[in-house]
Amino acid sequence: MKINVKTEVYTSDMLGLSKDFSSGNDFLDEFIKSPDAFNDGLGKTFVWIDEKRTHIIGYYNIGVGYIDMFSGDDKYKIGGSVHLNFFALNKKYRGIIIGQTDEGRNVKISDRLFADFMNNVYEIRNKYVGFSFVTLAATEEGYSLYRRNYFDDLDEDLHFSFKDDEKGCKPMYLALDVE
Repeated sequence: MKINVKTEVYTSDMLGLSKDFSSGNDFLDEFIKSPDAFNDGLGKTFVWIDEKRTHIIGYYNIGVGYIDMFSGDDKYKIGGSVHLNFFALNKKYRGIIIGQTDEGRNVKISDRLFADFMNNVYEIRNKYVGFSFVTLAATEEGYSLYRRNYFDDLDEDLHFSFKDDEKGCKPMYLALDVE
């Protein structure tokens, strides 16, 4: 299946496009319809819009953070991170296969949206600010997507700050400088 989409920074004049957005997660659905989605103090929201500009296919919100390491009673900052605050795909597009990798693994629309997020991460890192990690708190539904994209569960001696809405989620990270 070929899908033509455009990634754009989400602005308040696009709010009408979110009215029918449904990922199946009420919290994620409410975020894209709220003023918080435009609040640069919370993060920058990017949307995936269909080519006719009639609806939002998916979105993500990027913020910043860092990872701490605990050693005994001491806590050390080991590196800055880009934090994936929110990631949602309209449930109409969930599970749709759009291609295959050279290794024969199916590529879903969610993989393409996630690749778009990672491209933004690398662009930010190359042009604007340095950091060593990408962090996120995975819901049960999103966990396999992040594992497919090389994220690991956060080690027990590592920590990043959680937002209230991330409690109950699985902390994960990707180290960008590991070869």
